[in-house]
Amino acid sequence: MAAATIVLGAAGCGTSDADAGVAATSAPAPPRPKGTGPLAKEVVRTDIDTSAADAGVPANAPDYGRTYEDASDGSPQSCSVGFKGFSTKTTTVDIARYKAVLGELRERDWQQPQEQKEHKEVRDGVVHVARVPLKQRGWTMVVEYRASPVDNVITLAAFEDACMKKIDAEAWPVD
Repeated sequence: MAAATIVLGAAGCGTSDADAGVAATSAPAPPRPKGTGPLAKEVVRTDIDTSAADAGVPANAPDYGRTYEDASDGSPQSCSVGFKGFSTKTTTVDIARYKAVLGELRERDWQQPQEQKEHKEVRDGVVHVARVPLKQRGWTMVVEYRASPVDNVITLAAFEDACMKKIDAEAWPVD
């Protein structure tokens, strides 16, 4: 699980240009490619960006996004697409937004092969961590919500299954 944390990134106390409260940009989604083969990385990127934007999640943290864009060939990040949206002064990232992101992804045909895992605070019953894997046409995505006293965050990390297998990645995102 330690390796998966490296790929997914820890929630941390990030700040970004998104602190201005600007939601992720929603652009018209290109037509989904027909067929049964693996989705192109660009289609997965569009699914992630438009789902987050349509759910009102603040823009992708720039430093986190660059981790995937600047990944060297043969690394787990080169097989991946990532997004991390933190609460801002004007937009709260909460469990309701997390559920809205999941709904948006399901509208884009992402399927949930396993139950969602949640960790609730015993004294107040509030969900502080929720995590669910989704799958679609050769990709596995992990969608996670983390609440903290400092900064709430929604993270989406998608991994191309064949690419991860090819590089024999030990940092598999789903337990």
